[in-house]
Amino acid sequence: MSDFHFVYPWRLLGLLICALLWFVSARQRGAWHQIMDKPFARALIIGRQKRLMQVLPWLCALGVIALAGPTWQRELPAALTQQSNMMVVLQQDPAMYAQDLAPSRHQRMQSKIMDLMSRSTGTRFGLVVYNTHAYLTTPLTLDPTFYSLFLHAQTPSLLPQGEGSGLQQAIALALKNMPEDAQVPRNILLVADTVSPADAAWLAQLKAPVQLWVPGTARGGELPEAWSRQGIDTRLNVDRFSQIRDGGLPVTLVTSDDSDLDVITSHIQRSVTAQNNARGDLHWKNSGYLLVIPMLLLLLLGRRQLICWLVVLVPLMSIPQGHAALRDAWISPDMQGQHAFDKGDYQRAAELFQDPLWQGIAYYRAGDFVSAAAAFRQAPQTPETLLWTGNSYAQQKQWQQAINSYDRALSLRPDWKMALDNRAKISQIIMSLRQKERDRQSAQGKEQDYKPDEIKHDLKKDQGVNQKDIGQVAGSSPQVNQWFENLEVSPSGLLENLYRANTEETP
Repeated sequence: MSDFHFVYPWRLLGLLICALLWFVSARQRGAWHQIMDKPFARALIIGRQKRLMQVLPWLCALGVIALAGPTWQRELPAALTQQSNMMVVLQQDPAMYAQDLAPSRHQRMQSKIMDLMSRSTGTRFGLVVYNTHAYLTTPLTLDPTFYSLFLHAQTPSLLPQGEGSGLQQAIALALKNMPEDAQVPRNILLVADTVSPADAAWLAQLKAPVQLWVPGTARGGELPEAWSRQGIDTRLNVDRFSQIRDGGLPVTLVTSDDSDLDVITSHIQRSVTAQNNARGDLHWKNSGYLLVIPMLLLLLLGRRQLICWLVVLVPLMSIPQGHAALRDAWISPDMQGQHAFDKGDYQRAAELFQDPLWQGIAYYRAGDFVSAAAAFRQAPQTPETLLWTGNSYAQQKQWQQAINSYDRALSLRPDWKMALDNRAKISQIIMSLRQKERDRQSAQGKEQDYKPDEIKHDLKKDQGVNQKDIGQVAGSSPQVNQWFENLEVSPSGLLENLYRANTEETP
């Protein structure tokens, strides 16, 4: 609620009228109230004080506050999917083999991370692992199968052992591989069971959306025989994690059920909301309608509810359609447009909206794709706007313009599934149309050139296309293609080779 403010603060001046109503209601008492003591007056005088005058000032005050537009979060445009980037930074020290979380800490966290990914629709996940050094294991992806392949192939023994901590390097690597885009919130989920005092102090000064997920228990757990002889302390340093939490960084302890997932999800949502609130291209969500609930409760306290409804609601509901200036003074055109949009009157909504993005969406829903494309071109060229622009061109069968808009959207937000799918459909339409045109031209050529009983020979030797000249069709993500091309060995072997090569390159 740190972003709480009013959309129309000047309307709060109406509270002066509410104070005047309260003063009038307090003064409207008989002479006996001025002579007698208050307890006697309340006990002996019946029916002199009107319940309506008691309730009306408070009812009007709530109405004024509602009209002022209390708000604390941005409102996403209609029909757009909220997306974000999440980089999981996973510590892989030998203590992650501890069995205080069955079957072990690192196996439990693999399952927990996949559960979190299944809950986070529209969020791209990546993976960075670290011990003494940090490595990018999986780039950002929406594919849970691809992500699970390398997550479950990961074990602490794959990483080179040594002295020191790679936490700071891991956080820097995670931020480097998440594009900084105001339209796409980003978060870092640090999964660690050990944090050094230097790393704890560094995290306290870090200005990045990071939260900590801690696997383990204060009593620790047993290690496999191969690691138990090394004297590794598997107990959690509860005091240090408490200090990190007190410093303002969200810290969540892994639980045996899904309650920790609920906490992690809520922290992510709050972080995404805070980053969206920092955007300047989104409207603030007017939440004044929530005050209707306490207004209804006040109505229940009075005996003349009908009069209260007439006094408060009728002036707002009975404004003639022709008095646009008076209506706009109380309800903004965008709010009127949103009301018409929700009712399905898209043409009127488009005429009311002043925001070009919302106006374009309304025109699009109304079937006026030419006006929709013109409105989208006036809006800030965000990935969402470019997607809508491409859809508008596609509805007009302007295929190449649609492809260009999708390409611009993908240049700002790579691997966006919605844009990729739309582009693939339009590309298929273009290829189909070109094939039909080639077939038509070929048929016309045969009719003109072929003579009766004319013999045509097959291609001679070396006139065909060599198989090696046919290049592999690139996928939607060059990084993903690179990972799959290297799968000549097992995923675990690939990761081990990756860590060894990167460690040798590090001076």
